[in-house]
Amino acid sequence: MANGIYGGNCIEEHHAYISDRGGRARVAELVDLSQITWSRTRDEMSTASILIEGGACVAQIDVLRNIEPKRHELVIFRGTQRVWEGPINLVGWHANYVEIQATDVMAYVYGRPLSKDWDNRYRDNIDPNTGDNLGPLTRPIEVTTRLEAILNYEMVQPMSYLANDGTTVVTVPAWEALTPPANVLPHVVVHHFPDEVRTSAYTKPYEMTVGEHIDNYAQTGGLDYTVVGRAIHLWDVNRYVGQTRTLTEADFFGEVIVTAYGSDFAALAFNVAQDGRYGGAGENDSYYGPWSKIHTVENEDDEEAPSQAYLNSQAQRNLAGRNPVPVEVRIPDSSGVRLSPGLTIDDLVPGVHMPLLATLNSRQMSQMQKLHKVVVTETSEGENIAITLIPAAKDETPEE
Repeated sequence: MANGIYGGNCIEEHHAYISDRGGRARVAELVDLSQITWSRTRDEMSTASILIEGGACVAQIDVLRNIEPKRHELVIFRGTQRVWEGPINLVGWHANYVEIQATDVMAYVYGRPLSKDWDNRYRDNIDPNTGDNLGPLTRPIEVTTRLEAILNYEMVQPMSYLANDGTTVVTVPAWEALTPPANVLPHVVVHHFPDEVRTSAYTKPYEMTVGEHIDNYAQTGGLDYTVVGRAIHLWDVNRYVGQTRTLTEADFFGEVIVTAYGSDFAALAFNVAQDGRYGGAGENDSYYGPWSKIHTVENEDDEEAPSQAYLNSQAQRNLAGRNPVPVEVRIPDSSGVRLSPGLTIDDLVPGVHMPLLATLNSRQMSQMQKLHKVVVTETSEGENIAITLIPAAKDETPEE
């Protein structure tokens, strides 16, 4: 707890600044913050918010009323570390406090449409005169490669549409062509690995935004992404981008739990393609019975339609780790974590692997976990760092 410049209690560890678009030009520092919250999360935009109360609002009224959502950004430091930044989305004036909310820099990506055809369909190059196959015209490519190409184009190249007369072209500049630029593309990090999930997607102009396209792959297309500071990271869902030391009960304020999950059990798995064909794996379990799971095709083959062998292999992949009943070591969601010299805020990047060891309950166990979300909150009472973990897939590999 600290005494504020304008009276009252305020936070100590964090500092908040307002910057112009792009995060380079600082506009002002906001002081005497009553509360600050920021997060990092996997496969969705993270958020941050600050509260300024009482006399601190009155004293900083000129700064506060000149904050412009969608133009200005919130930049947060934890001590001397720049830990979070992104465009301001809301400034709320209440009777005795002001709240400011912001989203991370993925907001810029969500604010840019796909402005041209992006075609990775499998199409043969057939000579119209002879009927000879001259080789593939296009082939499926890695999801990360497709998205990297989209970002490199859409964040730089202008987009256009026709005016009311149907002939006049209206041209709109891209984010990185503005003054100041969004300053997103220089910080994009695409992690490439062997044997990544591929796609044969075809999208038309203005069908969706770039951010929505990335989010679709994160939900069902074999992609993971996160934002750390100003850097957008993308990688294959069956790979990982780092590993922390082993964590035990001593690293958490809550308990570590060992749980058997019957809902995740399956003796058989089926994988269904878009054309209705399906593959299968497994057999009846004489003890548990023929419990089954059904999945849709995650990857896409080099052919116009996935082969039977491919469908079967995907079904086998989805069956992995489901028989016998999976047993997991976990912590309750949003459990508080203790930082230490071997576990710093820089280590808390969604997507990293965190070995978790349970030793204090009746069933001791060690299991690899994946960091899904981090939420940091500081008030005048102190700081809390909460994390959410999910079990890591057994076939995740780190080769980049």
